[in-house]
Amino acid sequence: MSEERKKVLQRFKERLAHLESGAIAGPAHWHLFHLHNALNALPDDHSAADLHLDEFDRADLAKEFPEMEADRPPTASEIRTRFDMLAGGLL
Repeated sequence: MSEERKKVLQRFKERLAHLESGAIAGPAHWHLFHLHNALNALPDDHSAADLHLDEFDRADLAKEFPEMEADRPPTASEIRTRFDMLAGGLL
């Protein structure tokens, strides 16, 4: 087994343990989603699995690197405001 693949497997194992411990604040469904996608990618493409693990870590990385805030998704309120402006009085 290649060293890169071993690193990805170890990283996956650590993220799974972190998720199982309940240490993740807020909703964990996105973490589960990215971990599931990483698991699906592991057998065929450890690079793709690594990318899914990057997404798993995104919230923690955003705390360290505030410039990632620009990549954050809009809130429901922001989406509602934009939709209301687009829809105008049509609905």
